[in-house]
Amino acid sequence: MGKRAKIILLAVLILLILLSGAYLYYTISMQDRTSERNAAIAAARTQARLTEVERADKWVWGENSIFWVVLGTTAAGEEEYVWMKYNADGTPAEGQNALRTLPVSGTVTRDDMRSRFEAELPDAKLIRLLPGVYSNQYIWQIFYEQNDTRYYRFYNLKDGSEVGQPSALPKW
Repeated sequence: MGKRAKIILLAVLILLILLSGAYLYYTISMQDRTSERNAAIAAARTQARLTEVERADKWVWGENSIFWVVLGTTAAGEEEYVWMKYNADGTPAEGQNALRTLPVSGTVTRDDMRSRFEAELPDAKLIRLLPGVYSNQYIWQIFYEQNDTRYYRFYNLKDGSEVGQPSALPKW
């Protein structure tokens, strides 16, 4: 084997080691979040009687407003949102309002909200669209960037009306 072939083989080996290390680091660093997500999905299946789960999103708006929002289907075939409240330490909350459900029928869908956002702010870049709870209302939270500034907007999940004013984040 020539010197050039050895150098190429060594470079490929180093690259594989680096990629494996990056993958391992990512897997270990996401382990807690993944296990929390899986526990929330399992609890939503059990407590809200979901038979299928389409997605699960973590909503955080301060220490006292942490939810996993699970979208799934019941045994009766109805789509439902399930809000599962969590404590700041990552454990499920207990007591009244720890679990909330809302049928998807009669709400503004994620796709409808995305279309509305794109029509209202065509020059803005959508970063994230999440369901959540804000001002004691079920809402869509839209996080977006426009003119080098990032904003949050909230829309009522049931009727699509805007909740409050857009909040601009300070520039970095």
